[in-house]
Formats: sequence, structure tokens, C-alpha cells
Amino acid sequence: MLRETRQKVEKLGLKTYTQVIEGDAGRRTRVRVGPFGTRAEAQAAVAKLKAAGLPANLLTL
Repeated sequence: MLRETRQKVEKLGLKTYTQVIEGDAGRRTRVRVGPFGTRAEAQAAVAKLKAAGLPANLLTL
């Protein structure tokens, strides 16, 4: 499933990377996109992901 999700996102023209996290539910891998030069670019990427039926959250790091 991780590979499929990453491929869907990359087909939208977005650069991806993964992050492994440890949580109460165990180890999980997140697919992240970016970095972006501006907040507007990041918001456009979120809109593109949501239009493709993928979940998306905008985080400022």
C-alpha cells in the first residue's frame, strides 16, 4: 500500500519522501511531499492531493 500511495502522489508531479514514526499503534510510515518555497505552493499541492482522493494535511516545519 505504501508503494502504491507513493506512486499515485508522484504521478501528480509531487516529490515524495517517507518518514517512519513510532506511536501507540506501533511503527507507521508516512508519505510526505515537499519541500515547497511558499505556503501557496504547499496549499496547491494539498488541493491536488485531495482532488485525487488522497488525504492531505499541511504542516509547517
